[in-house]
Amino acid sequence: MEPTNKTLFLCGAGNLEGVHLALTVQKARRRWDRIFLLDDDPDKRGKLVLGVEVLGPFSLLAEVDPRSSEIANLVTRSSVRRWVAWGRLRKYGLPFASLIHPNVDTLGAQLCEGITAYQNSVIGPAARLNDGSVVMVGAVAGHGSFLGRCCILAPNAVVNARVRVGEGTYVGTGAAIMPELTIGEWSTIGACSAVIRDVPAGATMMGVPSKLVVSLEQKLASEKDENLPPDVRHEMRSRLQAGAEGEAPDAFSERGAAQKPVRVAVLSAAKESWPGGNHTLEPVRGPEQARG
Repeated sequence: MEPTNKTLFLCGAGNLEGVHLALTVQKARRRWDRIFLLDDDPDKRGKLVLGVEVLGPFSLLAEVDPRSSEIANLVTRSSVRRWVAWGRLRKYGLPFASLIHPNVDTLGAQLCEGITAYQNSVIGPAARLNDGSVVMVGAVAGHGSFLGRCCILAPNAVVNARVRVGEGTYVGTGAAIMPELTIGEWSTIGACSAVIRDVPAGATMMGVPSKLVVSLEQKLASEKDENLPPDVRHEMRSRLQAGAEGEAPDAFSERGAAQKPVRVAVLSAAKESWPGGNHTLEPVRGPEQARG
């Protein structure tokens, strides 16, 4: 049993499954002395969600002692909203708690900060889940796979072995990505789609097999914040401009420069920091994993 004397603040009262997950983890491991909810909706203040009280807005975290408290980001409706919420929460300097359902086997996997894994999800050996990633009920992150920051695998989505998924990508319910593919950052894979080829950054793919329905260029032209967070939108515009001027964007691959680069324009994890903080994450660099 882990030592307690800590408070957990769940951020986002609309995610009942997330609240249920936190209570399940608490029942199994007794990690915290107290659990509270925070939500910016004033109508939710003082209400109970599965017995957990909503204290007030996220800004209350400014008064919290980071030595005795943790936070969990429950915002999961979209990768964009999760990214924005994560950036806001990080400014308060509190550690992020990971919520891993007790029946999820993580042996051999590498889990970074603030990971959420729901009941009956699968995280294979040698998989790496970067900060803020979510694996929902029944979803699969196959062995040797890589999820960038704030990726979301919706229920029953399958990311097969050695797939590389760029940050901010949303893989819809029941979608499947074939082994060893590269999915560019801030992509969206539609529900029940089958991805059989690499996907460029910012693309929305749908169908069996999946086809491009919205490109990054179209999303940048639309100016809608639900497509891309403002900070990411600015960065991607800069990268596209650099590409137009003859500077090739980086390929998102760990298999070496000898491989022909794929146009995915994924931001380098070694260079980029979270919004609102200086946290950086070194990319995985190492020998190619044995094929199973």
